[in-house]
Amino acid sequence: MRTFLRCSAFLFPVLLSAQTDYGAYYGITCATQDTNEVFFPVDAAILAGSAEVKTEFILDFTDDVPAEAEAAIRFAANVWGTYLISPVPIRVNVAWEDRGDRRLLASAGPATLFRGFVGAEPNTWYPVALAEAIAGQDLNDTGDSDINVNANSTANWYFGTDGNTPRNQIDLVSVMMHELGHGLGFLSSVDTVNTNQLAIGFGGRFIIYDIFLETEAGLPLTDPGVFTNPSPELLTAVTGNDLTFDAPLARRENNGAIVPLFAPSTFDVGSSVSHLNEATYRPGTENALMTPFLSSGESVHDPGPVTLGIFADMGWPLVFDLTSTQEAIRGELAVFPNPASNDITIRPEPGAQLRQVQLYGADGRLLRRQAVVPGLPAIQLSVADLRPGMYTLLLSGESGNWRSRVVVR
Repeated sequence: MRTFLRCSAFLFPVLLSAQTDYGAYYGITCATQDTNEVFFPVDAAILAGSAEVKTEFILDFTDDVPAEAEAAIRFAANVWGTYLISPVPIRVNVAWEDRGDRRLLASAGPATLFRGFVGAEPNTWYPVALAEAIAGQDLNDTGDSDINVNANSTANWYFGTDGNTPRNQIDLVSVMMHELGHGLGFLSSVDTVNTNQLAIGFGGRFIIYDIFLETEAGLPLTDPGVFTNPSPELLTAVTGNDLTFDAPLARRENNGAIVPLFAPSTFDVGSSVSHLNEATYRPGTENALMTPFLSSGESVHDPGPVTLGIFADMGWPLVFDLTSTQEAIRGELAVFPNPASNDITIRPEPGAQLRQVQLYGADGRLLRRQAVVPGLPAIQLSVADLRPGMYTLLLSGESGNWRSRVVVR
């Protein structure tokens, strides 16, 4: 008999100010229905504790969180911290409460959304941890949480970090990694208005994840020329099992294909759209973490290349040392000035046999493609006609690819 943990996410707005922030609470609910004893491990260096943690997570636990649970949650946070790069520590508030049903495992999400900071797409909301990573500074008040997590104290947890989860228990590391993923930005703003209409956005603006949502036919959900917002057509678009996340780095990590999202025929509030498609990314595979189902006995201790590609497309600075079979990113480019308003100068690594430079917008569109003259110590690229915002620069060569984020102001 197969059973599974079904995850449903919810966004509840609590604050909209006249400045740049939008308070939100994001919860996820899981119900035990199946067993699947599979394990996708974390990188060996992370498991051994020798991997560099590039982003600090400050975990504030309530008094009733067991010490063994604290260790598992710290492990999950450190896995994310080895991939993400932020100069601002990410503060996570962790509560441990009886939810009245042991099948309800946890809820988590960004404490606040921000817009209008340096490096942001115009009129676009960002979860606070992502906003601070891009801006390079604290945006909320000192001591405020960036992510809120509430775990069910009565769930049948496995607290180990080795992935040897018994078939009748739930791996806490996997659930916390999944929940932190939502808090870090893996979430959409879509919600039902009534039984016949769906809306997208908060206060007339989209969240960064939203702007990459398209049907398989290439129709963007955020294009007012295609979809009235709210509308029955939007609801149809997310209930046809053909919704995708389409952006260059996510595509690259998905073997060049657009990334299918969870879009069942009946809209599932909080679960639809904000997860990868379970049918495509099966249990035990490298991209299973952010699907809507986690089996009892299943352990997923790595974000996976597709999820990391999505994070990079949304603007997360991160290490692209991924487990994908795609050509790896060799490192960060030296780009100056950055931010820029006219031209940028790119200095490649000495001896790199380069082919071309590509510049992508935050919506995944290729905006520039320029051939590279062999042997040049520096490459110049004009950004004078681009609107302010964050862009992705890719430099391809015979021995690999190099990447950088460029802020245009």
